[in-house]
Amino acid sequence: MQFLLTIFAATLLLVVECLAGDETFHLDSPYNRGTLRLEMDNDIIWSRDSHFTHGWSIQYHTARYGSWEETVAPTFCKWIGKHVPTLGDQDSIVRFGQGVGQIMITPEDITNPEPSVGDLPYAGTLTYSLNWQSFNRQTARNFQISAGVLGEESYAGDVHVFLHRVWGWGEDPRGWHTQRDTEPIVNLTYQHLWRLLEAGTYTNDWAGHLYMGPTVLLGNLMTAIELGIGFRVGWNMQEGFHSFPAPPGVGIFQAAHIPKPATASPHGIEWVVGGRGMGLLYSVMYDGSMITGDDRNVEREDFVFSGLLGLNYHYYNLFSIRLAVIRTSDILVEESLPPPRRGQKKTDTDNSFGTVMIDFYF
Repeated sequence: MQFLLTIFAATLLLVVECLAGDETFHLDSPYNRGTLRLEMDNDIIWSRDSHFTHGWSIQYHTARYGSWEETVAPTFCKWIGKHVPTLGDQDSIVRFGQGVGQIMITPEDITNPEPSVGDLPYAGTLTYSLNWQSFNRQTARNFQISAGVLGEESYAGDVHVFLHRVWGWGEDPRGWHTQRDTEPIVNLTYQHLWRLLEAGTYTNDWAGHLYMGPTVLLGNLMTAIELGIGFRVGWNMQEGFHSFPAPPGVGIFQAAHIPKPATASPHGIEWVVGGRGMGLLYSVMYDGSMITGDDRNVEREDFVFSGLLGLNYHYYNLFSIRLAVIRTSDILVEESLPPPRRGQKKTDTDNSFGTVMIDFYF
């Protein structure tokens, strides 16, 4: 009889916990606010300006809500959140996000006004993204639509020249007039993460968290399949899932963080280690266009692996700062690239970069 009463009490406790979703997820906490994120991705951390050279984005993620109906978003965005599989709000909290960003890719020798045949072409994009997130303590689901433009209208060349010529970030880039032809960019991205292991206490104590999951990208900017894994450890760290660097259009904006309770310290710190494997099927950056007559391509690898080391500091009353370095395996085949001019180096075959993300909470 005592055993049956124990089972009944445990079941009742579980039901009460599920019904009290808002309280469990701390949605009424003063720490549940919108997030304005500024992200800068640049390869200067590796003392170079080649291949993926620069990216930036400005993102806004709403406060977290118990349902898509409550979310501050346009009606059609709420409809998508409610009808895309796995994005439902049952036993989860949701938030809507959007952002604008730019990326640029260049060969190593940016002083050459006529890049060598077979070298990586200049290319830049300007994209706008809509983002839907549904998550709890066990899983996070993320769906993103990105649309924009590749080519001169992205103004990537103008930004690159400005940063080098006016701010003195490097030599004057002279080859942007040869950049890839203009074409529209459309990319869809879906990510599903699972928590594998956790230990400790997230509020005012030490905790650790191991998770993994796939990401699928479909579009002319990038069509690929990724599998990632990450481990976080820290004091009073954010509960939920890590925000990986997300170069616009080829990454996914991620802010799947459960609000801190009102009793939590405003300070938190965490260390992050992660890795990803990617199977690349197509990218207009490397494989030439399927829309325009720009058929320039470079010989590349089909599989790319990357590792991440990161450090995050949180002052939950106002901001978070996330620093990370990403090192990747080769994506270009070195033997296929043309020899450099005298005194210059070959274009880098890997896509490594460093990232600074600053979140402002209001």
